Amino acid sequence: MNISYIHGICVKNDAISNSIRDEINWLNSEGNNVVRLYAHTCDYKDLPFNQVNSLRDVVFDNHFQSSELVVFHFGIYYPLFDLLYIVPKRAKRMVVFHNITHKEFITVENHPTIDMSFKQMANILFADHVVCVSQTNLNVLQAAGIQVPATVLSLAVHINVQAPEAKPSFTDGIVRLAFIGRFVSSKGPGELLEALKILLQRNPAIHLRLDMVGNLSFSDSALLQEMGKTIVSLHKSFGEHLEITIHGNASEQIKAKVLHDADLFVLPTYHEGFCVPILEALASCCKIVTYNNSNTPAISGGFAHLVPTGNVEALSSSILEVIQKITSTDWYGKNADSYVEYKNRTSLYVRNFNPENTKRRFLKFIEKFVHLSSYP
Repeated sequence: MNISYIHGICVKNDAISNSIRDEINWLNSEGNNVVRLYAHTCDYKDLPFNQVNSLRDVVFDNHFQSSELVVFHFGIYYPLFDLLYIVPKRAKRMVVFHNITHKEFITVENHPTIDMSFKQMANILFADHVVCVSQTNLNVLQAAGIQVPATVLSLAVHINVQAPEAKPSFTDGIVRLAFIGRFVSSKGPGELLEALKILLQRNPAIHLRLDMVGNLSFSDSALLQEMGKTIVSLHKSFGEHLEITIHGNASEQIKAKVLHDADLFVLPTYHEGFCVPILEALASCCKIVTYNNSNTPAISGGFAHLVPTGNVEALSSSILEVIQKITSTDWYGKNADSYVEYKNRTSLYVRNFNPENTKRRFLKFIEKFVHLSSYP
């Protein structure tokens, strides 16, 4: 079967690109598929890739014209998404929807792109089927009046971390917190710092270490400068009771080390279409504290302490509540509230998202979608 994939880019450290790469490799592994990606740029030399500059570069390509399936991924405006209107009649048209970040969560200069994204989202009406990576994303489409036949299929999560037998805090008494995400206001890094300030002002005997991991290329430079000043002030106020490190553009090894050592993962995010870091944190046996919105309740699988979005006081209180639990005798034991039992339960949950399970579900869906006259 000839299959065409369409997207603007396929680059490293990008969730949509990672999903595209997974799907193409899975389809190619079947042996009877010939898959080609059409995009402006691609970082992965292992992918069958046609570099294109305009819609006509795709439309007049023989492989595209002979495709039985054309797959588009969509999470932000890109001109090639308008090809959905002119897919060859013999081909099934599928869109994988990753949601769109709302304007209130990004800087003003990016608002026009978000406006174009929501307008272009209407193209999905021309798809034969839409795959949403979470129920949250499907709800967004339905609320917008897009009633295309739909299926929810999770992303594959390549988790290169493993929970330790014990956390370093078990021996040195320093509670370690981790934050992973872009340094932008919608991820709440500033609110996390404020929450820790409130916590330590009220509980000065606690020793904390916070490691913050994020891609600087996709972060807000002004916010990073502000965070730097806040961190200096916090270090002066609390001395050895608080250590904060920002790991900009950290390697996978550094990120894995941060999660391996962390007792608690805190993400005061305002919007998530999926949220891989929560799964990585659970795989590392971290307790989770996050704002209660979008996909965070679903992706955390009942393991998170969910905080009203934007309530920094409640965020601080939840962090303190978790600290009290993970420094109690129950946490070090073997009962239902122990680290050992939590590790067993989170390990089982995260297994649902491993690539092999996701691959099996995806290929089964494609087989039915392409060969049945209607699906589901």
